[in-house]
Amino acid sequence: MRMGDFLLKGAVLLIFAFLYAPLAALVIGSFNAGRSMVEWKGFTLDWYVRAFSNERILSAVYNSFWIAGVVTGAAVLMALLAAVAVDKVSARIQSGVNNVLYLSLIVPEIAEALTLVLFFLWVNLPFGVGAVILGHLVWFPLVYVVLRARMAGLPKVYEDAARVLGASGLKTFLNVTLPLLMPGIITGGLLIFTWSWDSFIKTQFTRGPGFETLPVYIWNAVGGRGRGISPEVNAVATISLIISITLAILYTRFRSR
Repeated sequence: MRMGDFLLKGAVLLIFAFLYAPLAALVIGSFNAGRSMVEWKGFTLDWYVRAFSNERILSAVYNSFWIAGVVTGAAVLMALLAAVAVDKVSARIQSGVNNVLYLSLIVPEIAEALTLVLFFLWVNLPFGVGAVILGHLVWFPLVYVVLRARMAGLPKVYEDAARVLGASGLKTFLNVTLPLLMPGIITGGLLIFTWSWDSFIKTQFTRGPGFETLPVYIWNAVGGRGRGISPEVNAVATISLIISITLAILYTRFRSR
């Protein structure tokens, strides 16, 4: 093996170790009978039992799920309407709309969160569940991008054939276009569900007092000042990690269709 190949493979291994070693330590620590992550005291599921018996944790998980579900449904509808509308206009207008929507995907989340706070204060909108949902809906262009890419690959012959056979525009959309877009809808929905499920910064800035999602709970449990992570928090974080990985696998599967 040449020295260059050896160094390249070594660098790749170091990068993977840097990325995934903390995750491995987190998962292993959630099964450690001892409270310390440094010393292994034996295998246990007690921390998971405690996590599922903790009403605050269950409430945070429930909040994360239903917030992500509402955001996903609303974002898919918004993106679908936008994608269909943009498909009917000129290329120049399409380019302008795309540039505006894509811009929201490259703005740092902390900047978006601060902007949302200022906007909600300006319009006198109280912080809480509604503010969290509105903040997460700013990500609806994620679904729009997926749907536009899907629409670009669809042959127009199916829609033309439906119209020739006498189908109205609505029937053509519901019976022809929508089924063809379904893989893109599912893919985009999984993507924004994952982003909403994992969101901490926007949620923390807009949630108001007393409302916690799972990422916010984990942050509060750690203390925000690095006081240390309990095995119970490791268990909760591991569950969140498994959910995120599952959603990522489903996203990859539907994206390839």
